[in-house]
Amino acid sequence: MYLLIVLEEHRYTIQIELGRGSSGTVYLLTNRDGDRCVVKVIKSRDNEEAEILRSLKYGYIVTYEASFKDEDNGQLYVVMEYCAGGDLHKRMQTQKEKEKEKEKEKEKEKGTFEERKIIDWLVQICLALQYVHKKNILHGDIKPQNVFLTEDDYINVDFGCSKTLQRADAYAESVVGAELYMSPEVLQKKYQFKSDIWSLGWVLHDLCMLDVWSDVKERCFQHANSMRGNPPYISERYSEELRTLIRQMLSYDPEDRPSADEILAQPFLSEAVKRNKRIPEELEQRLKESIISFNEAYSEHYKEFETLVCEWGETTDSLEKTHYDATAASRSGAVIRTAGAIAAVAGLCLAPVTLGASLIVTGIGVGVGVAGGVTGAASNITNTVKQKSFKECLQQIEKKYKIVSVKILKPLSDVRRVLRKVSKFQNIASDSTSDNVQMMWGAGRGAVGCAAGIISLGMLANVGRIAVRAAEIGRTAAAVSVVLSGLLVLADTAFIVMDAKEIHQMRQHWKTDDPEKVSSSILKFIAQMRKTHKGLQNVLKEIKEVKEELKNIYETSQRRVIILLTDLWI
Repeated sequence: MYLLIVLEEHRYTIQIELGRGSSGTVYLLTNRDGDRCVVKVIKSRDNEEAEILRSLKYGYIVTYEASFKDEDNGQLYVVMEYCAGGDLHKRMQTQKEKEKEKEKEKEKEKGTFEERKIIDWLVQICLALQYVHKKNILHGDIKPQNVFLTEDDYINVDFGCSKTLQRADAYAESVVGAELYMSPEVLQKKYQFKSDIWSLGWVLHDLCMLDVWSDVKERCFQHANSMRGNPPYISERYSEELRTLIRQMLSYDPEDRPSADEILAQPFLSEAVKRNKRIPEELEQRLKESIISFNEAYSEHYKEFETLVCEWGETTDSLEKTHYDATAASRSGAVIRTAGAIAAVAGLCLAPVTLGASLIVTGIGVGVGVAGGVTGAASNITNTVKQKSFKECLQQIEKKYKIVSVKILKPLSDVRRVLRKVSKFQNIASDSTSDNVQMMWGAGRGAVGCAAGIISLGMLANVGRIAVRAAEIGRTAAAVSVVLSGLLVLADTAFIVMDAKEIHQMRQHWKTDDPEKVSSSILKFIAQMRKTHKGLQNVLKEIKEVKEELKNIYETSQRRVIILLTDLWI
């Protein structure tokens, strides 16, 4: 219960518990934008580590959205990106099941990972390590359970256990990490960059040798043997270059192990490095599809949305004018009633003096008073009827808004989610392009197979900004929906007592969108309607601008791929 309260304070909602480990518990959440994310509840550590996690913005690293500390119970809540593909450990288990099925069918080739897939994952993890090692950050716990896969099947490394080097001798006095992925020097409490390479070497070994965990004792023996300088066996179905690299990564002496830079410089990995130093192909494809889907929704529903917002403004103006007219008429009737009453009383008072002649004045006063009452009553009845009509109009607008807004905002939200992932690759792209050269944007394997186009670094820089704007649009639209529902509740109580102050306030604050500037319930109601209308207008404007930016990105990409293919054919 306490956890629920803490997370709700930070605008997160728990969905389910994903798992428990020695370091803490992990829960699946949704944030205020409706996106899925996870939170790790762990023993509180220093604030510096939380800052390190938030600073890691890279395509192959889990994004850390937020962290907050609970001083009372000594816990740290780390909110991070949700990786729908699970971790490598689960992926290996799944692949092992495939192997068993193939064995039953007596196929020659077992269900092992293809070398290309292993090499892609190797390069992606090395790119992540290269990025953090340059920042003087150690991971400290590389193992399959801390290497995740996205829904687009590329790597996201979890750095929740990373450590920063504090001393110039490049060693940290810390023992962390799973025992069977632990390097020899860690046992001596001397952890360094090359220790991450050792752990990665064992991850690669396990990917190549899926049956290694069928006998845990044998796996332990292999690890113990490697601690004596004897690298484990790697299946000969994989290339000699890959097997040699894994043996080098598992060298007993850290000095004999290659760094992340040296691994990425291996000639046999050059194509894989080029392939993975850009936006993943599956993610590119999703970006294209989401933009196309949003453009179609925009073309079909934007005008309807615009008309709806216009109706909202017109309804607000009409309500304000009607209320003003009715209030003024009601006050006029009251004035007439008062004048009639005064005349009637005066006639009665003068009757003894005028010998009854003034009773004529009394009769006229009574008649005037009745007329004034009729006028006031008529205006109130008219106002009540119109109020009912306005409420019905509001109900229709709210109903239409919920239908139409979803048709546009849902595909826009899908675009936003993809853009957030794409924006993480800006650092990778800039590393691979020294002169702002374009990156391939498409699902094909090469230039000729490119299906969509090319995205430049300048265009990629806009992606993150568009994602932020799209998120703001979604929040504003969601807030409008809440306000619309609230206004319908207020409509039942807003149209009640009216007094002369309302006319004065309406004259002073005509068409105000600030409910705090007026005091009566109905004027507050009208002001809130106008404020909501302004919010809707902003949503419309932002949607249109985002649509134009996305259109420019897509069309520019299409033109560039045509130019590229033309150059290749010529």
